[in-house]
Amino acid sequence: MQHNNYKFLEGGGEMGALIREHDWSETSLGSPDQWPVSLRTTIGIVLNTKFPMFMYWGPDLVCFYNDAYRPSLGINGKHPTLLGAPAKIFWAEIWRILKPLIDQVLSGGGATWSEDQLIPFYRNGAIEDIYWTFSYSPVIDETGAPAGIIVACSETTEKVQTLNKIKESKEELEFAIDAAELGTWDLNPQTNKFIGNDRIKDWFGLPPDAEIELSRAIGVIADKDRERVSRAIQAALQPSSGGKYDIEYSIIHPDTGKERIVRARGKALYNSGGIAIRLNGTLQDITEEVIARRAIEVAEARARLVLDAAEMGTFDLT
Repeated sequence: MQHNNYKFLEGGGEMGALIREHDWSETSLGSPDQWPVSLRTTIGIVLNTKFPMFMYWGPDLVCFYNDAYRPSLGINGKHPTLLGAPAKIFWAEIWRILKPLIDQVLSGGGATWSEDQLIPFYRNGAIEDIYWTFSYSPVIDETGAPAGIIVACSETTEKVQTLNKIKESKEELEFAIDAAELGTWDLNPQTNKFIGNDRIKDWFGLPPDAEIELSRAIGVIADKDRERVSRAIQAALQPSSGGKYDIEYSIIHPDTGKERIVRARGKALYNSGGIAIRLNGTLQDITEEVIARRAIEVAEARARLVLDAAEMGTFDLT
């Protein structure tokens, strides 16, 4: 019997053609003229949707899929040789993962939902790590019992890999910041909300779980430097400055009174109207560096005084 005579198998692109040409008499489903209305209806839905869908039907969980799902099988893999195969054969390498989901749906436990789940299977000539967001939903037959499962799915491998790269980059940045003993900060000029990492909170005399009030961030700046820092921030908030913020100043711990010389570096971001919406950057403790620099300057000044007092010149023999 020609499968082309069945309206429910019309269309469907490549997979529709392959399903029409397949010898279903060799499967547990038998010839399409024997298929129940529930199977015919579901097949028609799967074949004619642009969303990736996979389907199981019958006691053997015979496998179907549509054109939208087809690319996820890759090349040199399961397509098209396993079309119509029982799920246990089609998904042999991941059967331990899928069987509990299938059992839940067919036993009346309801649909499943998985997001960005790793399900590696054979495609492109090898086992690949593939991530999926998918749902297994029951298909009820004429008896009122689940006779099949329809799988709406989306491959999210690229998304997960991108997020993993972002996470790795963030961890590398956090490691670099920690290794350099940097404080990080973020100021919203519109709301005056100030955020800092644990190191800055420690320098400001705050516990790690505390929020940083802008008044605290300003209050720890040494009196002699406060106006100069304020001018530098205001300048950075102007688009004409290019958003650059780079200044050295002292902060005083409010509890211990310890003075720490820091260098703040940052960059302002502006909206389309040229209004600063963010100023963030780093704070580095340069106390030892400044003390050493000042000691060298003092030593050089003293040496010049000694030479001047002795009315001596200096020369270099090469």
